[in-house]
Amino acid sequence: MKNMKLFPKTFLHCLSLMVGIILVTFLLIYSFLPVFYESYKRRELNADTTQLAEELQVQNAKDISAAVVSYAVSKGYGYTAQYENGEVICSAGFGISFEMVGGDSPVENEEGTISFDVDFAASETKFKTVDGKTVCLTLIVSLQPVGDAVSVLLLILPVVLIVCIMLSVVVAYFYAKSIVKPIQDITAATTRMQSLSQDSSCSVNRGDEIGVLSQNINKMYQKLLSTISDLEQQIQTVGESEREKLDFLLLASHELKTPVTAVRGMVDGMLYNVGVYKDRDTYLAECQKSLENLTELVCRILETSKLDVNTTAKEKEQTDIGNLLQETASPYFMIAKSRNLNMTLSLKDNFSAVVSAKLIKNALSNVLSNAVKYTDTDKSIRIYMKSQTVIVENECQPLSREALVRIGAPFYHPAEKLNENDDSTGLGLYLTERILNACRLSYSFLPYENGMRFVLDFKEE
Repeated sequence: MKNMKLFPKTFLHCLSLMVGIILVTFLLIYSFLPVFYESYKRRELNADTTQLAEELQVQNAKDISAAVVSYAVSKGYGYTAQYENGEVICSAGFGISFEMVGGDSPVENEEGTISFDVDFAASETKFKTVDGKTVCLTLIVSLQPVGDAVSVLLLILPVVLIVCIMLSVVVAYFYAKSIVKPIQDITAATTRMQSLSQDSSCSVNRGDEIGVLSQNINKMYQKLLSTISDLEQQIQTVGESEREKLDFLLLASHELKTPVTAVRGMVDGMLYNVGVYKDRDTYLAECQKSLENLTELVCRILETSKLDVNTTAKEKEQTDIGNLLQETASPYFMIAKSRNLNMTLSLKDNFSAVVSAKLIKNALSNVLSNAVKYTDTDKSIRIYMKSQTVIVENECQPLSREALVRIGAPFYHPAEKLNENDDSTGLGLYLTERILNACRLSYSFLPYENGMRFVLDFKEE
């Protein structure tokens, strides 16, 4: 039974329950019908005897016979009416005395005397007529019909039982089918869901608990698909990030190899007094400059590799962009002044935005560093805000079209020398682009009539 499928199990349970109810019903009828029938007939007989006696009390003795006969015939009773001295007034039916019907001795109660045996019940009462005569009235009823009914019930029991069982089979079949069918549909739907098909779902056409279960399964399945999609997207993002890191490390190793080789060559030349390297003071200065550039490059590589822009970009807060811009630009005013650059900052159209202040400050710092580094001597740098954008303009030689296409690549150096101090690491704009993409902020870096203009737009993420 435990390993049986749901439909036959439900069918057999339902059929067994219905057949059991039918058998118990027949057993109760068979057991209690005679008892209730006899009790009912005795109460009815006693009440009728009392009622008839009350009606006869207002009549003369000579009218009693006709009244008793009329009443007894209408009720189907046997009757006996006699005076106190034993004179019989009228008698008919099942007998005229208790001895004749085989009854026990009469039992007294409030209404009169009742005596009965297996087949009959009798009720006796006494009353006085209007002319002062005492009359003893006995009504008798047969109890045989209930015995016949029980006998007939036993005879028809096999036929009724067969019909009831057949009806129970039909009812149990359709009941089990109506219960199991939606569960089978849910099972089939969940089997299809194992393939993670987008169009798999449980049909919801009921308002009961099974309908609620179908809705819950559909919601859970959609949530599962959504979670899987998010995980796949995250896996793809992590994969792309890992590939970016690998490419970045390969480029970094290649970029580091050049200055290391150059420094080593100069040191070996000075060590062995080879050619021009005999002038050690000159080439020691060159070595120092190369090592400084190498140190800056290593620091920028470490900074770039440690910065988790995707995680930090989610740490947003309401930020005053004007204050952030002023704080970021403050150290670059001293650098600009040392290079005779005119650097101005306008916060006239200040605004706030919900962003990662740490990342935006880092990106703006890279932009300002490049602006100070590549602005021509005695030229200007303008920093201002307009319509929820931050704009940085520096007067310099504009980049070529080819350089603009590749300017965001790591370790990229334009073919043309922008100025005599061009010792950049090639990581500033690469890191800036990564940060702004993670923060979902649009930007542009394009030439204008006097040089290059960087525009960071905070209006839309």
